[in-house]
Amino acid sequence: MIIFIGVRFMFYASQHQLLNLQHSVNEIAVFERNLPNKMILHSTFVYIEEGYFQCLWEADTIDMVQQYISTTVGDECQSDYYNVDPMTTIA
Repeated sequence: MIIFIGVRFMFYASQHQLLNLQHSVNEIAVFERNLPNKMILHSTFVYIEEGYFQCLWEADTIDMVQQYISTTVGDECQSDYYNVDPMTTIA
């Protein structure tokens, strides 16, 4: 957890399975479109052959991450979201 001027940001992971395996996962896994304030994408892990990718986010809430992803790739992927406990996670 990181604290900025009294605001607590939490870490979240997301996993995205392509619905149409004919699309390129590398093209869809790019989240460069207008990230909201107080939201950071730390890492993206792409599995080309399996047609999915995972992301590590830092944001105010998991709802913020879900909203952004659903408007960005919602029609192209089935997505799942997880809380990440920064105190027990090994990097």
